[in-house]
Amino acid sequence: MRRILGILLLISFATAYAVAAVPEGTNDHDDHNDKAPIQSGYGVITPVAATSGGTATGLVVFETFGLRENSGTPQAGVLPPDLTTNAILFVDSSARLAKNLGVAIVNPNSSNVNVTMTLRKSDGTVVGTTTVNVPSHQQTSKFATELFANQPSVTSEVTGTLAITSGGSSSLPVSVIGLRFRGSNFSTLPVTNLSGNTGPLPTIAAGIGGPGAVLLPQFAAGGGWATELVLGNTGTSALTVRVDLFKSDGTPLTASLNGQTASSFSNLTIPAGGVITLAPRDSNGDDDF
Repeated sequence: MRRILGILLLISFATAYAVAAVPEGTNDHDDHNDKAPIQSGYGVITPVAATSGGTATGLVVFETFGLRENSGTPQAGVLPPDLTTNAILFVDSSARLAKNLGVAIVNPNSSNVNVTMTLRKSDGTVVGTTTVNVPSHQQTSKFATELFANQPSVTSEVTGTLAITSGGSSSLPVSVIGLRFRGSNFSTLPVTNLSGNTGPLPTIAAGIGGPGAVLLPQFAAGGGWATELVLGNTGTSALTVRVDLFKSDGTPLTASLNGQTASSFSNLTIPAGGVITLAPRDSNGDDDF
């Protein structure tokens, strides 16, 4: 399970549906390379233009990631969480039942952020507190039991909540995702944001991030893992966006999506009222989801 977390850690339109992919049956390339090293990180979707209010008109983002197996693809859907300085997650950990909570945190800021995690039992009593430093533009992912491994008061059997707060004088916001595991099965867990609106996504690099951009805190590729990105446009005119992928250490993550191998996918045009998908394709142009 620890390896899985390192890897890891809807939209319905009645209007037009468009897939940004090679038409089915015309692609002689298979994007999958299950023997390739596993890559894990995050993605940023940036509109070419945003409104003065800081929101790209009509942009809606969603992703699904999973593990390719002969019996199918265990998968989980993810909506982009709000940036937060104060959030809470449900915890249900049991070594006996192979249950655990995986937490992935992305720091989109230009400065490092200290994140404090407070674990409480179901009766509200605090059983452990720890602080994790998340470097600028990087991702940190661990199991809840790993976070408190050096604290005897935290046992392998605990049900309660995990509070996540970003510290420092500036209280810079972070992006948080929770993954609930039981053995090799997993699902996403809602993160409750208690800090309210923390403003737009900071600029990650030139042309990446900023007002109107969306951060997806988990992306996995290679070694049998695949991720599908779904980009929707509820507006009345076409919307052009770019997608940039990053490893956990903040360096570019190169993946094969829709027959193209890159870390940055630009000039993606979403039709008005439509949607495009980016995903690893087989030789028939089909994905795993």
